[in-house]
Amino acid sequence: MKQLLQQTVNHLGYRVSKIRPSVELPHIDILDLVLQNCMQQNSDLFFVQIGANDGKTADPVTELIHRYRLRGLLVEPQPKMFKRLVENYQDHPQLAFENSLIAAQNGTENFYAIRDDGQYKLPMWCYQIASLDRDKMLDLLSGQKQDLHLPADIESLIETIPLPALTFQTLLEKHQVRQVDLLVIDTIGYDFEIIKMIPFDQIKPAIINFEHSLLSLDDRKECFEYLAHLGYSLIQVSVDTIAYLHAPTRKAFYTF
Repeated sequence: MKQLLQQTVNHLGYRVSKIRPSVELPHIDILDLVLQNCMQQNSDLFFVQIGANDGKTADPVTELIHRYRLRGLLVEPQPKMFKRLVENYQDHPQLAFENSLIAAQNGTENFYAIRDDGQYKLPMWCYQIASLDRDKMLDLLSGQKQDLHLPADIESLIETIPLPALTFQTLLEKHQVRQVDLLVIDTIGYDFEIIKMIPFDQIKPAIINFEHSLLSLDDRKECFEYLAHLGYSLIQVSVDTIAYLHAPTRKAFYTF
């Protein structure tokens, strides 16, 4: 019977293979490889991370910071997460921290996060997402509503937090940053807005790591074209994109 089935599917142009149990495979850290290449030209890199969260959870650079003792500035607006961030990097005196939003103007901006009042037992990642865009928060929760058994009134889960806000330029001036070699952005769909704030005529990071998965298709395409026009080569790694200035390249066709 098995042989007959195999012959039939082969005739149709298919092949039957036995699925083996999943195994843990070696993981290639593309950002680490790009960083190592960049460090061959500049061993004293300085990074800025926007949306650093707690410095541990789903963080693309935390291992690199520990491994290479990178100098840098980490920005996280949520007070609770900021406290954990500082604690998690307490053995790194080469790091500086900023507890503010990065926004289009200086002042105070409303920030939206999941209400942590103990009423609902939600996964930890829910309490780590936050955004300047309330609609983005609603979209994220709506997509998980059934799986997380959320209440009908999802909006009641979101709280509004007024927080101090700085422009990217003001951030650099406040911390006297004159060099940014690596810029890491994770701002729940606000990443392209941050990228557009960068004064590329003054500071041009060699590497920009940002999350593209929460950008609209139009914003994603515009962001990729914007960076390519500035001379960056791009590679998508899971939900992130790495833009690199010094990559050896060849022409290829991409679809967005």
